[in-house]
Amino acid sequence: MIKKLLQITLIATTLFSYEIEIGKSPSIEKKDLQPKVKISLERDDAKDLVIDKGTGLMWQDDIEAKTIRKNRKDAIQYCRNLVFAGFDDWYLPRLKELKTIVDEGRFNPAIRVGFKNIQSDHYWSSSPNLSDTINVLNIDFKSGKTYNNSRAGKCYVRCVRGNYDRLI
Repeated sequence: MIKKLLQITLIATTLFSYEIEIGKSPSIEKKDLQPKVKISLERDDAKDLVIDKGTGLMWQDDIEAKTIRKNRKDAIQYCRNLVFAGFDDWYLPRLKELKTIVDEGRFNPAIRVGFKNIQSDHYWSSSPNLSDTINVLNIDFKSGKTYNNSRAGKCYVRCVRGNYDRLI
């Protein structure tokens, strides 16, 4: 009898993520297997911004984030010169900052919910590839993967502002 009960328990917990407790009245309780994800993005449609309260970063999310393609040098200058939503301290994000908006559970685009202006394509980071002085790291928001691109090549540009370093 106990052997059969253990087999049923093993099958139920393995296949269906159910739990049967021995010694209590027979009941089946479904376990919550989904991790609790804290929603930290807040979209401001009036200003075309996405604010990440978890990292403290504010992201440009206007039509230019979907249409502007530049080489890396011009992308850095574009963000430095950007006056947007009442702020003038924008910069080209580092790779670690871009990675905070990747959603690995999504594809085409692999970006967190809240962003509206996105191309499923490569976006510049300001992070160099330390083992390759010709290429620079970027994120492909179709897959969310990191790639190298020539500094002279063109990628999309999404500027950021805030103080990410204070959180790490």
